Amino acid sequence: MSIVFVPKIPDHLVKTKGTPEAYSEDELNRVVVLRASGLSYREVGLELGRGGGSVACAITYHKLQGLIDSYSVSPR
Repeated sequence: MSIVFVPKIPDHLVKTKGTPEAYSEDELNRVVVLRASGLSYREVGLELGRGGGSVACAITYHKLQGLIDSYSVSPR
């Protein structure tokens, strides 16, 4: 007989709404449009009510940078 250790994850370590996976499809589309328009991560985060780091993580997690680059407005 062996002892099995099952760790309990405290509430503050459980994934919350602020995680990249929790972005809705509409929010991800807004992230692409807002970043392509030239807003910073912080500004996009303020627009969506999320942190700038969360926005950066979502872009990386969902591999959105190529899409953002294709929508970016070229300088005049």
